[in-house]
Amino acid sequence: MEKDKVMIVALHDKPDLIEDCAKILNEEWPRSKTARMRTIENSNPNLPISLLLIKNTQQNKDEVVGHAKISRLPLVPGTCLIESVLVNPVNRGKGFGKLLMEECEKLATQFGFSWAILSTHDKQEFYRKLGYEFCQPVCQYGAPPSSASHLLETTQPNKTSETVSKTAPCEESVLKTKTAFAQPPPLPEFTNISVPAKKVYMKKSLKQ
Repeated sequence: MEKDKVMIVALHDKPDLIEDCAKILNEEWPRSKTARMRTIENSNPNLPISLLLIKNTQQNKDEVVGHAKISRLPLVPGTCLIESVLVNPVNRGKGFGKLLMEECEKLATQFGFSWAILSTHDKQEFYRKLGYEFCQPVCQYGAPPSSASHLLETTQPNKTSETVSKTAPCEESVLKTKTAFAQPPPLPEFTNISVPAKKVYMKKSLKQ
């Protein structure tokens, strides 16, 4: 079984793999090596913790094939942030992503967290199958106290609140004035343009 060939370890317990970890992360989300190394070097037993999914190769060498990070949300008590969840392309579709998430949630409960929050651009269905649901956006460094209590509210994706603003009288008169200018020609139609997916936030209760 594929899963029997891998194990999950904390990065700070395998410091010799830090460059390999930075490499697979930068292959998925490019940034400077220096900035990436500075981020993952923070892994420690008291959080944040970077977890590595490693596979032993035929040359008896540890190969980093996946990563996930758990951090605190300072102003949202009892809630952790799971981020940078990744399995390299050649090892996807083998259940490794689910394995990583299960280990993250297990570790989070050991730290006493009741909720896990994450963000994604295109893996909503994957996380939904793991029990996550949409919620309010959250900042890694916390949120203003006035809004922290609303972060765990369930939301629906791709919905925005409708706000009706009042227009000042002078603005209304300008808007109602008919101009003599000719209408501009329609914009050209573009096809096959890739539009980045909007980032959404999802939550899951870790209470059994």
